[in-house]
Amino acid sequence: MSPIQANDLYIGELLLRDGVITTEDLHKGLEEQKRDRSPLCSTLVKMGMASEEKIFSILSLQIGIPYLSLKDLCVDPLIVSRLPGRLALSCRCLPFRCVGTAIYVAMADPLNTQVVDEVRNYLGAERIKLFLIGDNDLKDALQKYYNLPS
Repeated sequence: MSPIQANDLYIGELLLRDGVITTEDLHKGLEEQKRDRSPLCSTLVKMGMASEEKIFSILSLQIGIPYLSLKDLCVDPLIVSRLPGRLALSCRCLPFRCVGTAIYVAMADPLNTQVVDEVRNYLGAERIKLFLIGDNDLKDALQKYYNLPS
């Protein structure tokens, strides 16, 4: 189970508190999540309970990693080309900018330290700065920059 999934109940409570979803929405989302084993946030978006941007911006506050939507990304194609598309797809990430010695990477699950280490090692980066990106935005970005199926 990924760290984000371990926090599903808590993120559900935050979404309730902020009025993003109803108690009924949360119960339906948790039931659906049990069936498809996706993170709760992704399940709620897929079910149309709230926008990806709204849900993931609240999740970013919970986990302490800034959220970026695809429209906010200023992508450097040279940085993208440093990570093969298949690896970007399997790690669910997109390197998008280099600032000094740090490479900025948008990830669907930035709390997965194994994947973060794998990406850092592959890129040979001294540092990487992580950003949370929603599943739909990531799929669109992988399609756009790697021509991978969405």
